[in-house]
Amino acid sequence: MLLFFFNSCSIEEDPSYHFDILPVMSYEMPESFVLNVPQSIKVFYEKPTSCHVFQGFYFEVVGNERIIAVQTIVSHGQQCTPYNNNEQEASFNFTPKSLETHYFKFFKGYDEEENAIYETVEIPVSN
Repeated sequence: MLLFFFNSCSIEEDPSYHFDILPVMSYEMPESFVLNVPQSIKVFYEKPTSCHVFQGFYFEVVGNERIIAVQTIVSHGQQCTPYNNNEQEASFNFTPKSLETHYFKFFKGYDEEENAIYETVEIPVSN
């Protein structure tokens, strides 16, 4: 399912926009979590054009593993300016609900065979 989502930019057939998933360039997160205490996780990504607007995060959750990518909406019908080195920051809160180690897999892009690449971070949880 994840491969289908990343390969498909359009969720619905609307000629005025489409969704685009962007890689996470870097992130800032704590070395550990405290059970039931929210923590902010900062994510940095590169905005490729003036038509890309941050829409939120793409999350896929399986147990204590989370795949994370940046989701944007790309407007059609306007003049888009390409950007170089336009780093953007976004954040989300995470509250661990179990004492098990959590695994965050940040989407980093695709390899030459179009397979998704992830960077995995293990974060322990304490009381």
